Amino acid sequence: MNPFYFGSTARRLFGLYEPASTVETPLRGAVLCYPWGHEYLCAHRAMRQLTTRLTSAGFHTLRFDYFGSGDSGGDMTDTDLTGWECDAALAVDEIQEIVGHAKITLIGLRLGAVIAARLAAQRNDIIDKLVLWDPVISGKEYLQQIGAADRDSMPIDADGNMELYGFPLTEIMIRDISSIQPECLISDSMRRVLTLVTERLPSHERFAQLGSRSELHSIEFMSDVRPWIEDTTNTGHLPIGALQRIVDWLT
Repeated sequence: MNPFYFGSTARRLFGLYEPASTVETPLRGAVLCYPWGHEYLCAHRAMRQLTTRLTSAGFHTLRFDYFGSGDSGGDMTDTDLTGWECDAALAVDEIQEIVGHAKITLIGLRLGAVIAARLAAQRNDIIDKLVLWDPVISGKEYLQQIGAADRDSMPIDADGNMELYGFPLTEIMIRDISSIQPECLISDSMRRVLTLVTERLPSHERFAQLGSRSELHSIEFMSDVRPWIEDTTNTGHLPIGALQRIVDWLT
C-alpha cells in the first residue's frame, strides 16, 4: 500500500495506490470512487477488501478521498459533485502516470457511482469498463433515504447547513444531489457497464428500462450485505458475494 498526495496545491488529494500482484498484458488499472458522508465511513472496509481482490486479479488500484473529505485538503463544506468529478478525473490521470498506458476501470459505490458514470461518459477514450454498485439513481429518493428530505426536522450547524452524522450537507450539495435522475447515469458513449444492485428501489425500474437499451449494459440484482449501512444485523460482515461478482465480471 502506497499512500501519497496528488492534485494541485489548492486542491490537494489523498490517494492509496496498490500495485497488481501479477503482471498482466495489457496493463489494467482501477479507480474506486467512494460514497459520501457516513456511508464513506461504513463502506471503507468493503472497499479495502475489493481493492485486495482487484490487485490479486491483476489490477493496479487507486483509492482516493475527494476534496473536503477524508485525508484530502479542504473543509467538509467544500464539496460539490462537479468538483468531485474533477477529482476522479485527476485520479484517473494519476494512475495512468503511475503505471503507464493502461485500460482503466471505474468502480463507484452509491454517490460515488454517479461520479464514476459522469466521468466515464466524458473519458470513454480511457475508461474501458464501469461498475456502478448500488448507484444513486434518484437524488430526491436518496435524500429521503439518508433523512435529509425535510430540512425542518434536521439539526442545523452554525453555518446554516444540515448535519448528518457529523457531516455538513450544504445547499450546494443538496442542489447537486436533487438533480440526479436515471438519465444522468446512462450514456451512449460508455463501453461495458455493470450495475450491481443489492437494495432494489423504485428508481431502479426506470433505470433498468434505460440500461436495457444497450447490449453492453448489464444490470444485476442480488441479495447481500449493504456495506454503506452498519446496524446490529450486519456489523462486521462483508458483502462477499458482491465483491466477488464485481471481480468476476471484470476478469
